[in-house]
Amino acid sequence: MTVELSLLLGLVGGFVGLAGWLGTRDKQVIGDAEWRGTVNAKLDSILAVKGEVARLENQVQAHGERITAVEESAKQAHKRIDGLERAE
Repeated sequence: MTVELSLLLGLVGGFVGLAGWLGTRDKQVIGDAEWRGTVNAKLDSILAVKGEVARLENQVQAHGERITAVEESAKQAHKRIDGLERAE
């Protein structure tokens, strides 16, 4: 009778242990999924910022080219004004 009781208790303990392990495993899977979701969201925001920085760099470069053109135009205008002042 003690062997049968020991065997029964061993089987019950095994099933309880298995149930605990399965529950913990499910929680780990859920935790990993949440972590991956958080990481993916952060990566998406980093990529969005990177794209915005690239767009701003292009704008700064375009503005630099336009400023150079305006400076050249102003230089030419000053030369013409100086020429008119000398002619008077």
